[in-house]
Amino acid sequence: MKTILALIDFSDVTPKILEHAHAHAKAFGGDIVLMHVVPPEPLVVDFEPPAVPQDIFKIRQRELLAMRDSLTEKGVNTTAQLFGGLLLETVLDQIKLLDPDLIIMGSHGHGALYHLIVGSVTEGIIKHSARPVLVIPSIPAPETTPLKAAAKKTRRSVKTGTLIGSLGGTPAPL
Repeated sequence: MKTILALIDFSDVTPKILEHAHAHAKAFGGDIVLMHVVPPEPLVVDFEPPAVPQDIFKIRQRELLAMRDSLTEKGVNTTAQLFGGLLLETVLDQIKLLDPDLIIMGSHGHGALYHLIVGSVTEGIIKHSARPVLVIPSIPAPETTPLKAAAKKTRRSVKTGTLIGSLGGTPAPL
């Protein structure tokens, strides 16, 4: 695995993306490309100041370079790329140019209505990229399930069923 593309959106899932990118790069001796796309400002006429600061490129560049430096200090060759434009189209164009061996990105778990109106960048990349995509969920994994908690409490394994047979062999008790 030579090139790992880590798509950074500066959300709560970003540290997990960096962690997985670092682990994969170390395990396979690969390089990391950190990429962030600043979307264009919406064309809305309003009497209030814009919600997004005008110097968002400078802010994002500074943050992206700090992430790059952190990964470089950990011994992974890392570059950072910052683009402006439509998110999905820009990322897909860069995927074609970079030809990464793995794409790592986050998913925010929006509902069906959001996907209907806005769409899903994650879904678009999975559909249109010929490269493997590792999707990191933003929802934290539960620490334990009720079944695991019951097994821990009783300190014995939980029997879930009986094997009926396997490929013509005799059944084995569990």
